[in-house]
Amino acid sequence: MKKKLLTMASLTLSVAIYSQVGINNQNPKATLDVTAKNTDGTSPEGVIAPRLTGDQILSADSRYTAAQIGVIVYATSTPTTSSAKTVNITAPGYYYFDGSVWNGMGAQSTTTTLSISTVIDPNILGYVPSTTATAATNAPATLTVNGVTCTRTGTAIYNGHSYAAYAASAAGVSWYNAYNAAKNMGAYLATFTNDAEWQYVETNLLNATAFNTQYAWIGFAKFSWFAGAALTPDPEEKWITGEQPLHDYSAGGTSAVRKSNWFGSGEPNNAGGSEGFVQTLKKNDASKTYNGYTSTHLWNDVVANTTNVSGFIVEFQQ
Repeated sequence: MKKKLLTMASLTLSVAIYSQVGINNQNPKATLDVTAKNTDGTSPEGVIAPRLTGDQILSADSRYTAAQIGVIVYATSTPTTSSAKTVNITAPGYYYFDGSVWNGMGAQSTTTTLSISTVIDPNILGYVPSTTATAATNAPATLTVNGVTCTRTGTAIYNGHSYAAYAASAAGVSWYNAYNAAKNMGAYLATFTNDAEWQYVETNLLNATAFNTQYAWIGFAKFSWFAGAALTPDPEEKWITGEQPLHDYSAGGTSAVRKSNWFGSGEPNNAGGSEGFVQTLKKNDASKTYNGYTSTHLWNDVVANTTNVSGFIVEFQQ
């Protein structure tokens, strides 16, 4: 009996001892309380999370579920290819898992980056897009737009937003037709406010062969006060969500600060005063290289009802 009582007492004491853990201190104030061993600079101090390459994190993709919410790792590199969970691992740094995707913890590198805005201005967009719709569930495989059959050529996920690209079977899809098609899905014509977002979507959606020979509407358009000359700028071309592009200060020299964009040379130009609605060009109609990336589907403004065979790209907030 004495042995049993002693064992029970030991177990009880163990629970008490290990309910809070202190490292380099005897009076922990939390579940884990770490105190620096030396503060005189004689040794490196701190806590190191598991260090994994992007590919190592990706290889365990299926292991991370809702049970791993809050897990923290340090990614030493980006994954060679991305999944829905690792799409935000775009630079070395600390990341936490929120149950569905890895998210960066503060700045991940010295490169200026900008996350996709989650603030959509309905006064500019003209409606409030869905906050639950996704490309996987709300972008139909085919739909008829102004009598033209449009076929979904692919979907992609980047930084918490999903995208779908549609190719048109013939001419006849105007910018306004595409705008309404996106609206009916709970989405909007895609906007690209930083270079990384555009590169990802171009690489993963405009690689469909249909876009070798046709254009694609995006969410950049001309706005006007339809009033007196004192209201300027008029007209004005901008993203239909009201988002601002990344302002890139890296060029230096005597150049102006660059607003992220991939327009063709001299575009947009609102030629004849009748253009101002933006679409991506056919592959290799023109190209431009910036920061080591070459885009082969540059942007150009045209009239809203162009006779070009034009598909479109839609963006969902989820």
